[in-house]
Amino acid sequence: MPLNSAAPPVSRNEIELSQRTLGPPPSLVDACKCDAPEKNGALLSRQADTNLSATNRSPNGDSAVTEDGEKEDESIDLRGFVLLLIQRASSSWSYRSAEFAFPLYLVHLFTDSLLPSSIYGFVTTAAGILFSNSTASLVDTYSHRKVKTVQAFVLGQKLLAIASFALFFVIFGSARLTANAQNNGRGPSVKATDGYPNADVWAIFAAITTLGCLLLLSNVGVSVAVEREWVTIISEGSPRRLSRLNAYMRRIDLLSKLLAPLFVSALTSADYRLSAIILLALCGATLVFELIFLPIVFHRFPLLAKDQRAAEARRTTAKSAQHQEQVEPMRRKALRTRGMHGSTRWARRWLMDWSEFAAMPIFMSSVSISLLYMTVLSFDSTFIAYLKTQTDYSDAFVAGMRAVCVVTELLGTVIGPFLEGKIGLVRAGTWSLWAELLPLSLPVVALFTVGTQHHPPPWNTAILFTGLALSRVGLWSFDLCQLAQVQTSLSAHPRRNALQGLQFSLQNAFDLGHYGLTLGWNRPDQFKYAAAASFGAVGAATFVYVAFYARRLRGHVLHLETMERLLPRKTQ
Repeated sequence: MPLNSAAPPVSRNEIELSQRTLGPPPSLVDACKCDAPEKNGALLSRQADTNLSATNRSPNGDSAVTEDGEKEDESIDLRGFVLLLIQRASSSWSYRSAEFAFPLYLVHLFTDSLLPSSIYGFVTTAAGILFSNSTASLVDTYSHRKVKTVQAFVLGQKLLAIASFALFFVIFGSARLTANAQNNGRGPSVKATDGYPNADVWAIFAAITTLGCLLLLSNVGVSVAVEREWVTIISEGSPRRLSRLNAYMRRIDLLSKLLAPLFVSALTSADYRLSAIILLALCGATLVFELIFLPIVFHRFPLLAKDQRAAEARRTTAKSAQHQEQVEPMRRKALRTRGMHGSTRWARRWLMDWSEFAAMPIFMSSVSISLLYMTVLSFDSTFIAYLKTQTDYSDAFVAGMRAVCVVTELLGTVIGPFLEGKIGLVRAGTWSLWAELLPLSLPVVALFTVGTQHHPPPWNTAILFTGLALSRVGLWSFDLCQLAQVQTSLSAHPRRNALQGLQFSLQNAFDLGHYGLTLGWNRPDQFKYAAAASFGAVGAATFVYVAFYARRLRGHVLHLETMERLLPRKTQ
């Protein structure tokens, strides 16, 4: 029998009884007609979370089954599906190229210092924390103009990247600016800690950082609009269809994360100035391609047009009601105070969204995946810097191990949907987290046992990279499970995209925390302590998910039937 939690679980019989007694749950149209849409949206979100734990599946997991016992239609327009993936590949490739190239350029230009690249990473991440919610809310506001909204984000994303590459091209093309950037922007004739910074290169750096903040927010807008809203609408409530769409989108992003840096590295190995102009030209080409391609993708899926018409109808109804209630003196007063109180309204709206999101069951799942971002046990710049300074691993070996990790990450995008079909979405998330946590103990052991050896023994190398690679399977399996959870839970909420933007903010906050680990333990021989803290963060993510999300939805943590059968029975 299951180990019950302190709070009584919601059983399936109770759900069915409440549906027979109270009728079906309110539809989205009804939600928009009520006087308190935000409260009703939270109610629908909790109903969706309950439905996650009560989903029926066939024994072999091949297709989901509705409560009436009918198989769901899982077919997807193949041509439209391929077009959607091509659009996603174009967008992801451009962003991943810029994401890798900008810090690389800064390290190359500002010699003898990691300060500029650290400032760039810190400021752009902080912008993501503060403004991801506001950016994502634009997808809700302009839901009645879906194509135009995504095109605006794409236009911003590409133009900002083009402007940044152009500024780098200017520096690379000027011998004076290149010289002034040396020694932490103080010039070639002084040390990195002496003299005064050169205003010209630091002014360009400030412009690049500002553009980087806006670029990150533009990418949030594209991701929320296409990867979250469009995919959810296209899935039409089918868990299997949603799982397939999410898996393919994630695989494209993973391949871009692997191949785009290799492409950029090949360009920079030839010439940095040439790489900047080539990447600039590619951004321009993909901009034209995506602006033309997006309407084609949109028209391949009638469900998107249907949702857009529904959003237009809701907007017209809301504007009509607002017009009837407004009086002219109040309107004039609002116009006078709009600029003065705009920031106050934004802060109030931001806090209200956080308060509402934190009250939802899905919030604990979002906290769990965000905790996974506070880790140094991944192939990011911090871990690679440690390998380069403390070991004699060759660049080819490090690149090979990174490729192995990408392969296991892709394997995770296969295992995640498989687990979901076999044991359900919530349990699949639990299994995936344990599949990440347990292998991560191996790299921690390896780092604590290697000591100060510059040439680690083969067994140490084996457990370090084996554990790291195996943990990526669970990570990306859980990523897919959690993405489907948040999409399903917020699908009926009138501000679903704004609330999903808060998850981006949470992820950026914990990503910022992982830099704090290496700021506190900044010596290479202290990296093992940062790794131990990262392992603790993954353990905390597992505990939060199991104790505060999975148990709340499922009513228990473990099934003990098998153990009970193994125990000896009492004799009379």
